[in-house]
Amino acid sequence: MRIDALRLLDRILGVPLCWLFTLGRRFVRLARPASNLPAPRRVLIIKLSEMGSTVLAYPAIEELKRRIPGAELFFLVFKNNAAIVDMLGLVPAGNIITVDYSSPGRLLTSGLRAMRRLSAEGIDTTIDMDFFSRLTALIAFLVCRGNRVGFHRYNDEGLYRGDLLTHRVLYSPHIHTSAAFMALVLTLFEKPDDEPYYRGRVDPNQLALLHYTPSSEDVKSVWEKLEAAGMNGAERDAILLINPNSSDIFPLRKWPLPYFAELCQRLLQELPACWLVVTGVAAEGADARYILDQVQNRRCIDFTGRTTFHELLALYSLAGLMVTNDSGPAHFASLVSLPTIVLFGPETPRLYGSLGTRHRDLYADFACSPCVSVYNGKKSACTENRCLKSILPDQVLREALAHLEQRLDKIETLKLT
Repeated sequence: MRIDALRLLDRILGVPLCWLFTLGRRFVRLARPASNLPAPRRVLIIKLSEMGSTVLAYPAIEELKRRIPGAELFFLVFKNNAAIVDMLGLVPAGNIITVDYSSPGRLLTSGLRAMRRLSAEGIDTTIDMDFFSRLTALIAFLVCRGNRVGFHRYNDEGLYRGDLLTHRVLYSPHIHTSAAFMALVLTLFEKPDDEPYYRGRVDPNQLALLHYTPSSEDVKSVWEKLEAAGMNGAERDAILLINPNSSDIFPLRKWPLPYFAELCQRLLQELPACWLVVTGVAAEGADARYILDQVQNRRCIDFTGRTTFHELLALYSLAGLMVTNDSGPAHFASLVSLPTIVLFGPETPRLYGSLGTRHRDLYADFACSPCVSVYNGKKSACTENRCLKSILPDQVLREALAHLEQRLDKIETLKLT
């Protein structure tokens, strides 16, 4: 199913269902006063979409584990995003519950299967990390009679999804997304009925990621695949990654392909020893082929669809730099400390920049940007991303060369000492 079809389904079915369940909840509360909420022991985290945002949720989930060391955690996620949950070790592999939305039939059958599993697990706490989704609000309400934490619009313009939460967190569009996720977790440990949640500070030191070290087997496999794709004689740090793709949720985030092609041509001219590797999933191969057709250089290779997720991170560990759209790979790179140049336009790095210090965010900061937000369901009215088009290949090239020169200087300094 296309993402717009999911948005339509969420609105057409979600709004009336949220209203009906909210009405029923209020009648029940009038007839039977609310009892004390249970201590969290079996916790369901809901984050269906956006693999990059799942990386940003890592610090909050680690904080939850620290505060409730004996809790059993479950994770509900779209099937095509499950790899990042498994790799981060957020919950035991057997507790990752997936929903497949590749077709209406699979969405229905996998959704019902997931609901049966969750209903049987005795979930006492849900933490909904999807912003203003009616679907996730309904899931949390149906599978959990205890603590239900999520973002609530209060008096803001956020999308309506009823009043089904026990811990209603005020979403702030002025803090980084990782801090917003942390607020959801910290809300569980606040005084009952002390709304609006979360009225406290999120310490930036709490927002730390794990460092992922790829296995030697994955690194070896990647080298073999690079050689099979035509690369030979390349050294670590001489590999530069190009990610011209973004998820189908926000195609407006894509820097123009002709810009990527021009950047690749200039990089190959300026850096005779470098190899460019164009990455992406198999379905994104057309973008890679366009770039290769324009560049016409054997040191620029198409690597789309050639790696597992673990091998992709191994590839990141071998590279010296990645130029990428604002998308999941920018966040995956932070797990292996790969320096990145990230191109922002419809979104803002103030909310969605990668964690850590190894990224350089290029952002035109137009008056209309960011034009996608949780308030409009991340659906912009814009059809031409002039904000991204205003970031020219020359600017990106300068940033790339400056970074690589600085990196070489550091290496030489280390050799001398």
